Amino acid sequence: QRKLHSKLSGKTTLGEETLPNPGIQILKRMLNVSKTSGSPTKEQQHSLNTTGFFIFYCLHYGDNKNEYADFILPLLPMAFEAIKPLEDEDDIDPDVRMLQATIAKGYRYSIAEISASCFVTYNNSDDITRVLRSLDKVSLHDIWQVRHAAAHFLRCFQGCHKFLFTESQTKKTTKIVAKLLADERKEVSAAAMSALTGILASTSPNAVARMVDKYIKKANNSVIKKKKVRQNLKGVALENEFSRAMKQQTSVYFLCAAVLSRPYDTPGYAPMALAALSKHSYERSAPFTVREAVKLCCREFKRTHMTDNWELHKQQFTQDELEALEDVVSTPHYYA
Repeated sequence: QRKLHSKLSGKTTLGEETLPNPGIQILKRMLNVSKTSGSPTKEQQHSLNTTGFFIFYCLHYGDNKNEYADFILPLLPMAFEAIKPLEDEDDIDPDVRMLQATIAKGYRYSIAEISASCFVTYNNSDDITRVLRSLDKVSLHDIWQVRHAAAHFLRCFQGCHKFLFTESQTKKTTKIVAKLLADERKEVSAAAMSALTGILASTSPNAVARMVDKYIKKANNSVIKKKKVRQNLKGVALENEFSRAMKQQTSVYFLCAAVLSRPYDTPGYAPMALAALSKHSYERSAPFTVREAVKLCCREFKRTHMTDNWELHKQQFTQDELEALEDVVSTPHYYA
């Protein structure tokens, strides 16, 4: 009973004397490291380095299955915070910059190991929910490098634990990644589309088909109707144009991920998705980044499907859908 009480209260007993649990005390000190404000110092960087080693040893040399939930998960947001680069200020010591770059590299390695760690399998599903809750906040970070790392983390985490995910956890992961599809940084949106491709690959075809139907409608409604000069837009018109552009990029990237998630198969939703994507392959209807994503997706579909089994895959398409695909993948003639 005494052991059970000490475990629940976070304290240890020495004879009749009750002492604070050293693990809980260490965790509290480490959580305060990231809360320091002002210019970064060597002392702060060394504290982050110590915390990084603590996470590393919990992953590799811990002898308690609860260390993942008790120590690693609370430090996960701080690990993402540690990889952001320092601001370009002249008064920062060059030694601090060099130290921070080394520490950020170590934290990236630790984050990758946490995403693929099997320790979560030894505990209940609440661990997965806690991870997703932390990643939901990290995905909204102001620094794009942190959002980029979050997308890669979700890709590995979902791939390694997909058989443990509940339906609601899979939906939560898909929602987080879908928000990153419209990110202003190409690196983040590309990483999110790769993560979404893996998530959809392990999702039932019927569930993917329902989501594809929803995003086809969004894609069709977000095509540029007429050429607008964005610099001249103001107020509500500018907000509407920004919302339309975000919907277009999100829906197109989602449809690309749905098509790429079945590289050697042609599910019923693929022809409809490709036909919807073809409308965004023209300069008058979509910006350059969206057009490039459509062309890369259609080229990859051509590479994996238009082979010896093309006649079998071709049966899934209508004539209009085949013509829409051909408009994107065909090479224009020199004299056309």
